[in-house]
Amino acid sequence: MTADLLKSAAPPPEDWPELVPLDAPNLPRLDLVHLPGWAGNYAHAIAADTETPPELAAGMVLVACATVAAHRLRVMVKPGYFEPCNLWAVVALPPGNRKSAVQSAATAPLLTWEHDQATILEPEIKRITSERKTLEARAKEKRSKAAKEKDNGKAAELAREAADIEAELPDIPMQPQIWTSDATPERLGALLAEHGECMAWLSSEGGVFDLLQGRYSNGIPNLDLVLKAHSGDAERVDRGSRPPVFLKSPRLSIGLSPQPDVLRGLAAKPGFRGRGLLGRFLYLLPPSPLGYRPLQSNPVPEGVRDAYAAGLRAMLDWEPAIDEHGEERPHLLRLSKEAYAEWYAFAQAIEAQMQPGRELEHFTDWAGKAPGAAARLAGVLHGIKHAHDTPWEAAITAETMTAALEIMAVISRHSLAALDMMGADPTIAAARLVWDWIERGRLERFTVREAFNALRGTFPRVAMLREALEALEERGYLEVIEPPRDGPGRPPSPLVRARPEIARAWR
Repeated sequence: MTADLLKSAAPPPEDWPELVPLDAPNLPRLDLVHLPGWAGNYAHAIAADTETPPELAAGMVLVACATVAAHRLRVMVKPGYFEPCNLWAVVALPPGNRKSAVQSAATAPLLTWEHDQATILEPEIKRITSERKTLEARAKEKRSKAAKEKDNGKAAELAREAADIEAELPDIPMQPQIWTSDATPERLGALLAEHGECMAWLSSEGGVFDLLQGRYSNGIPNLDLVLKAHSGDAERVDRGSRPPVFLKSPRLSIGLSPQPDVLRGLAAKPGFRGRGLLGRFLYLLPPSPLGYRPLQSNPVPEGVRDAYAAGLRAMLDWEPAIDEHGEERPHLLRLSKEAYAEWYAFAQAIEAQMQPGRELEHFTDWAGKAPGAAARLAGVLHGIKHAHDTPWEAAITAETMTAALEIMAVISRHSLAALDMMGADPTIAAARLVWDWIERGRLERFTVREAFNALRGTFPRVAMLREALEALEERGYLEVIEPPRDGPGRPPSPLVRARPEIARAWR
């Protein structure tokens, strides 16, 4: 009876819907035309040179520019609502895709700037270091005399003199640093404090997630500083034996290009999703070109490379704003009336999609931050366009906001797919579990009741299992055949049939 039912109810192969992979959806591509001027030209050139997807170059170039822009710019979306210009981006690609080469190309001007600044400061560092050592020796000598002095009054006077010298010890300038590739959250706090409260965490691997999960803190996640350094919220950093540091507005940019496997299961890591860590990243999942490359790369034109380096250097040379207390602060960028209207329409659309039953219902942690990310992205694009000028004297235009929203439209689709991959959507995560069980057993056909009995530990109710099966059916993996009801009593359990070409591959 079961075989006859399957035979009669099964549609011919051509009637099966297109197979939509659970982990590799068909995603839109990012058009580099939305990156302005020298940044877009360079991203296009290094993608051609390395024969890598444009999304990889775009992501790394944007983070490099955001690293610089965050030092000097922040966006006022509307009165009372501000966004810094730091970005968190993840571009996931399998090994062999020259991710390190692309990241090195994108960050090369940052390294050059650090080296140049260190060269300029080196004589001053040597002079002050020598002066400090001399003063420390004098203070040590006076303390030694005070310890040996029998006259209490003279001993106290010598101790005071030593203390006065120590109070006047000059601080040795730090060699400038704008990014790191490997730092614990504790060390990251020190780096932010030492370098103007701005830093970038850049890596072609996913070790950052291991550090945040608590690799060096007995598996205890250490997320507070990192989360606050995304939003620019104040944080107090305790650094062991050294005095604590109060960070007024830490700004951290992150640019990662890990393997896709690194992302799988991240939503289950303690605190990663519940505290909003994963929802702060902008994800891109470009297809790997391996096996399809012509292996005829075109070197980056010298003029394009020089223009990129000059653009980043110009941004690094922007003068800071000075507040009423004489302290440095970022300049304020404002939206034009038209740009705000574009941004507000986007924010409204995102808000509506977070309603129950809508597309972003299970992704509110990411979607809730998407409008802010769009404003940040517009601020970075505006900074790129006005790198050689004073961007704070011009409003962000509707054209720039439209470019930012076009990029966000692509990032949105990729980010939802990435969160699916991590297990953030419970329905898709459940569908994967069911399909893994089917694949392991090479089950060409079975009943819902048989699946429920086998997976009862994962699905305590049949309704939960049915949701997973429906997701698999929508994506073309299988079909659920409802048997006709014949007489009173409980109807037979529905039958499930795997996609024929997949089943044939199992034989």
